[in-house]
Amino acid sequence: MTRVWILRLLIVGAIWVIISRLPEIEALGRTLAGAHWTYLLAAAILQFGFWVAHTLLYQTCFRAMGVSGRLRDLLPVMFSSIFISVVAPATGTALWVDDAVQRGQSGVKAAAATVLVRILYFSAFAVVLMVGLGWLYRYHDLTIYEKIASVLLLLVIVGWAAVLLMGQWFPSALRWLLSLVGMIGNWLASRVGRPGLIPPGWVENSAQELTQAASAVASHPAVLLPPAGAAVACEVIDLASFYALFLAFDHPVSLGVLVAGYAVGILFWIIAITPQGIGVVETTMPLALASLDVPMAKALTISLAFRGLGFWLPLLAGFILVHRVPSFRKWRHPAHTAASVAIVSLLTALMGIVNLLSGITPSLAARLHLIRADLPLEVRHGGHLAASMAGFALIMLARGLSRHKRIAWLLTLLVLGVSIVSHLVKGLDYEEATLAAALALWLLSLRGSFNAVSDPPSVTQGLIAVAAALVFTLAYGTLGLYLLDRHFSLNFGLAAALKQSLVMFTEFGEPSLQPITGFGRYFARSIYLVAALTFAYALVMLLRPVLMRRPATAAQRRRARDIVEAHGRSSLAHIALLPDKHYHFSTAGSVTPFAVRGATAVALGDPIGPPDDARDAIREFAEHCRRHDWQPAWFQVLPDYLDLYTQAGYQTLRIGHEAIVDVTTFSLAGGEAKGLRHTINRLTKLGYEAQVHSPPLSPRLIAQLREVSDDWLTSVHGTEKRFSLGWFDEEYLRDCPVMAIHDAAGIIMAFANLIPEYQLNEATIDLMRQRRETERGTMDLLFVRLFEYARDQGHATFNLGLSPLAGIGEAPGDPALERVLHYVFESIDRFYDFKGLYEFKSKFNPEWQPRFLIYPNAISLPTVWTALERAQSANGFAWAYLWRK
Repeated sequence: MTRVWILRLLIVGAIWVIISRLPEIEALGRTLAGAHWTYLLAAAILQFGFWVAHTLLYQTCFRAMGVSGRLRDLLPVMFSSIFISVVAPATGTALWVDDAVQRGQSGVKAAAATVLVRILYFSAFAVVLMVGLGWLYRYHDLTIYEKIASVLLLLVIVGWAAVLLMGQWFPSALRWLLSLVGMIGNWLASRVGRPGLIPPGWVENSAQELTQAASAVASHPAVLLPPAGAAVACEVIDLASFYALFLAFDHPVSLGVLVAGYAVGILFWIIAITPQGIGVVETTMPLALASLDVPMAKALTISLAFRGLGFWLPLLAGFILVHRVPSFRKWRHPAHTAASVAIVSLLTALMGIVNLLSGITPSLAARLHLIRADLPLEVRHGGHLAASMAGFALIMLARGLSRHKRIAWLLTLLVLGVSIVSHLVKGLDYEEATLAAALALWLLSLRGSFNAVSDPPSVTQGLIAVAAALVFTLAYGTLGLYLLDRHFSLNFGLAAALKQSLVMFTEFGEPSLQPITGFGRYFARSIYLVAALTFAYALVMLLRPVLMRRPATAAQRRRARDIVEAHGRSSLAHIALLPDKHYHFSTAGSVTPFAVRGATAVALGDPIGPPDDARDAIREFAEHCRRHDWQPAWFQVLPDYLDLYTQAGYQTLRIGHEAIVDVTTFSLAGGEAKGLRHTINRLTKLGYEAQVHSPPLSPRLIAQLREVSDDWLTSVHGTEKRFSLGWFDEEYLRDCPVMAIHDAAGIIMAFANLIPEYQLNEATIDLMRQRRETERGTMDLLFVRLFEYARDQGHATFNLGLSPLAGIGEAPGDPALERVLHYVFESIDRFYDFKGLYEFKSKFNPEWQPRFLIYPNAISLPTVWTALERAQSANGFAWAYLWRK
């Protein structure tokens, strides 16, 4: 978070500098405007070449140390390190090491390579510096600060070289020296009340890096040739860029003045105490050039131009590119990224409102006078309408940005470009254009945060809709103008009507089109209305969340089964393997079963896998959802990982309790079980008995079970449910043990199928069905025999499933939402027999364990619940399907 605040202060400070120095900046702008643009462009190209050569220096030093890397991958790191070294000084080099580690390379070797980069670059510059100082000594007096700065740089170079030689010849002395540095650093830190300045392990790591670098160079000196050549190329290209700026401002310069001025400027860039020499270089370089008989105005302009091309523009590039560097992502705080996206989305909507207001207000007369001669009325009029249309589009796109949509990011940049042009065209409204440009730059800097994809078929449909909207609107306008020309001041032939429609479409109106009737005015406006509606539909399709059109593959199901069998520990474990689920697999091997409805992905229970992977599995599933433009939710989770969900920023809601019966102690003896014991004895005397049917079940038995199931579905006026429970499917049921209650004639009156919980020594069931016409207490008999069967099989407990709303909202300290659900539990028995279900399970004296719903926030709860209802059934309210009846 410290880096985040430094970045914010840096941005605020930059804005303040720009505002406070606006007159000087305007004067500098006028000076730059008078330069030769060909030479300015050449200087800019050479500066880019300098940074490419500098990146090549890193690449060749990496290669010398055995670290690979492509130039195109290292170039963003180069610019990003400039930005990082300003925001957090002394960490720019660490970015190179972290990037190498992220690419699977050795961090120690990468660190050694960065040492070699410093030595070679400083050595190459030292040659230039010696030439410059020699010329100054010969033809001018050396100032005291130039002498001191030169000595400091030479000491740095000699020091690095000496340390490198010690790593090769005297490694023990190197460790002693580094230990001494560490002790002094920590002693100084303790004197000012700060914690240890030198982290643990720094001595050994640094000694290893330096020794390895020295050994690599000593064993193969030829490896220094490519990086040495790159270091020399850096200085030559930088000098050429500096020379091009002199030509751009019409000031001839000798080689001695060029080298001396350049050497002094770069010298203070290197040894300045401020990050990247900010403020120091801008002061010393103009003074150095002025002392060499360059006019102060030209010296200041050339210095600032050189500084702008060589530092400020690369700094801006680093600010934009730093989010693309993988190693920087671990430095970013997730909350900061989310907040940035939320803020930029809000600003986009506000920019849309600004566009709408600007589009309907007249332009300032003084500015309009400046462009009246160059731009015709049609174009200026079109600028107003273009700004308004862009504002409408920005308001619609803001929602897509808040969902991290990639295509929304692209379209917003495009619309902001249109907005900038339209504001300038309609009346030189540079304030609005500047706001739009600043917003576009911020969006560019957040590029990596917008990676949520849209539904591919919907994108195709949206692109088709865009083309269809264009064709339809042109056809609508053309035929309308041709057939209704009596309502306008002009008579249109077919070709003229088409041309007029194109003009309206591209220039957003033309004053020469004058309706003479009310219907004519209505039709002219309807053309824009039709275009807006069709393009809005296309935009909605382009921003649509990914739809899961295909089921999980056979390979995914096999992988999920292996993980569930190895780590499943709940009554939902087997339900997670049913074919209505999709699967997300974490890096460490956990699986999250889920279903997608609308823009919500509802996971069934907690991630299944190694317990120590739970945190990452939750985070990776949430990231998977974000990339697909879904909001995540978890249904019927256990209490075990509640802290992980809350730490990740999610809300929890207790939705009920599961009833767990201890079958090792369950008994029909005693006074409390008198009623249950009487029921079991009565049914036994009537000839009712329980029978376990082992898999695979025969077709004849499945047909009998289906008859019971259909009769039950008819009695409850319902259909099969999904997601958190199974449904009557012959293939699914065939492989499950089934306990059935047979009457005296052998007819099946009720049944339940047993499903495994794998690593938990517990039995549970899924389907529970009974006939409408059966003896009262048949389900009591079924459960008692199930408990006895589970105990005989060696299980410790039996899971009766979830009782929704039971036991929640009863305590005074319970959340308000849970108290509302408790009122529902007490009040709606006429619709859903929640209390009856709870009382039925209570007769078996179970232990009640809470289950929870995890959701993003209160605003998302209705959509999460709707998605859950849709996942479980096509009809009815979701609460009706939380329990297994």
